Amino acid sequence: MSDNIDDILNNDPVADDSEESEQTPTDESGVTDTEPDGTEVPERTVPSGASTPADDELGHVLASEEIHVSRRDYQVNAFIRTGAREGIRLGDYVQIPYPDEGSELFAVTDSLRYEPYTDLDDKSDAHNQISAHVELDESEYVQVAELEPLAILKNVGSDDIESGIVNRIPKPNSPARLARDEDCLRTGLNIPGEGIFTGWLSVGGEPMTVNNENFPYYLSNPGIDRETGAVEDGEPAVFRHALVAGSTGKGKTHFTKNVLRQFVSEKRYPIRHHDTGEEEQRRLNLVIIDPENEYWEMREDNDAVVDNDAVQQELRRHNIKHGGVDDLNVFVPQVAGTNAPSTMESRELSIPFEIVRGRPEMLMPYTPTEVTRGAIEDCINAYFSCFDSQGGYPDRSVNRPKYADFLEFLEEHDDDESRLREENNIAGGTWSAVNRRVDRDTFRQVFDQGTAFLPDISDTVFREGQVTVIPTSHLNGGKESLTVLSILSYIIENKIDDYQVDPAVRDTPMLVAVDEAHNYLASASSLREEYILRRARVAVKQGRKYKLGLCLITQNPDDVDDDVIKQINTNIFLGLKAEVVDDVPSIPSEFKKDLPNFGKGQAVVKAPDVEAVEVKGLPYCVTRHGN
Repeated sequence: MSDNIDDILNNDPVADDSEESEQTPTDESGVTDTEPDGTEVPERTVPSGASTPADDELGHVLASEEIHVSRRDYQVNAFIRTGAREGIRLGDYVQIPYPDEGSELFAVTDSLRYEPYTDLDDKSDAHNQISAHVELDESEYVQVAELEPLAILKNVGSDDIESGIVNRIPKPNSPARLARDEDCLRTGLNIPGEGIFTGWLSVGGEPMTVNNENFPYYLSNPGIDRETGAVEDGEPAVFRHALVAGSTGKGKTHFTKNVLRQFVSEKRYPIRHHDTGEEEQRRLNLVIIDPENEYWEMREDNDAVVDNDAVQQELRRHNIKHGGVDDLNVFVPQVAGTNAPSTMESRELSIPFEIVRGRPEMLMPYTPTEVTRGAIEDCINAYFSCFDSQGGYPDRSVNRPKYADFLEFLEEHDDDESRLREENNIAGGTWSAVNRRVDRDTFRQVFDQGTAFLPDISDTVFREGQVTVIPTSHLNGGKESLTVLSILSYIIENKIDDYQVDPAVRDTPMLVAVDEAHNYLASASSLREEYILRRARVAVKQGRKYKLGLCLITQNPDDVDDDVIKQINTNIFLGLKAEVVDDVPSIPSEFKKDLPNFGKGQAVVKAPDVEAVEVKGLPYCVTRHGN
């Protein structure tokens, strides 16, 4: 191999690195000897005065190794010139032109490897001692990038770039370059040019730059055009559900706040009015179940952002919404024996016993026998029927069903010959089991506390355009579970049922973000959990129809119900423990090995119809974030 091989390859991405080509004789006219058939073969040496390779020029497609693309697999390898080797990373995007103008292969770097040019013997201590004092000579080695074709770009260089399937093979020795054109990257990866900002497209934890600007990654979220009133194309990401998963310390809450803040806007979505059947355009109501008392901070600015003009300019340049949310209200569930969390300004929210109407499973945080279950359901139905038929419970000034009232109702029927027990054939042993099951301190502490009952204030809690934060950090165990599941069931039932629904819920587009979702939507271990999961499965399947989106936030995505996870279209994975990664099938396989080593704010995003990519979240929170 000649001494100047490095110079040749640095200046000519299509130079042939074989010894045979170097020894091919040429005449002064710049052509080789003729072939046997008389055809002249052009010279393959680099002309004098060749220009320096561009920064994005990597090398060329290797002809010395098989090149193939098929419906099953592929092999496209590129030689990386020595001057580009420090800049190439796994995950870098590459473009390779086809002979016809405007068509290029769009690929991702899947593997990198070194090979020696010659039979290099470095299996000795002597070599190690020498190499410790001598800088690596890149010209002694070949660096090869194994590429995974993703698409074929057509009309490159025009304003009408299109993406198609990979059905053509690149030519040997074709030049390969880093993809650094915004239109090519967006088309090749199918990333929208606007929408919900999620982070910067990145490789190895470092944001990718195009024209010295970080490259923004957006989730498509069309709605109603405010000026024309026309329904925009595409299915909004908000109603196709999302998962944000990450271990403690990986920036999960910070990342989620930044994403949720982007949904707060004047955008309207078409929704059909339940009573009239007419289509309306309404703003989104964002509900956040907050077990750590963190999301109320979204009401306030982050001073580090407000006081930094450069940051503000970058955010405005990429249409990234920032600053505290003016229309944010905190509703604190009232539960006896607890102290409300500190959230600055807040309102009360009470869980009424009447939420059990039609949902008897809410009183069953266990799995009773079929006989006991049937008896409990009969007693609950009898109580509400009695209340309805007499306009309130007899001889009491009760204007709505109450849990304490229900217990008194049972006490008054504690007789073997009572009509309730006779009609429902409830024997003495079963009756005792019913009373033991329904008489619980948790129910006393949660139901009917305070006066701001959810059905009465639902138009305030679920008002369009508002962010509703419901903190539960003051609750634990059964009290927290009953409170959160009562709220979730109220939302889900009124969204997907057709009879006697709450119009404040049904007629408002909603995104419900549930932090620590694995605590509420895990595999069912009780009738109550089974009921919630059953309804949640229906909700995620029909969310687009009823304009209900779920955003599940968790450090244990492997614990969330499989049927719910399968319906989630947008998956965001921050750093996760290796044992968790192995148990989550929705994690893109090419990132499984790297996820446990991801830094804070580094994530993989897989959105509908978009290639799975790595993104880097903003290093600052666009609203206040105390942790």
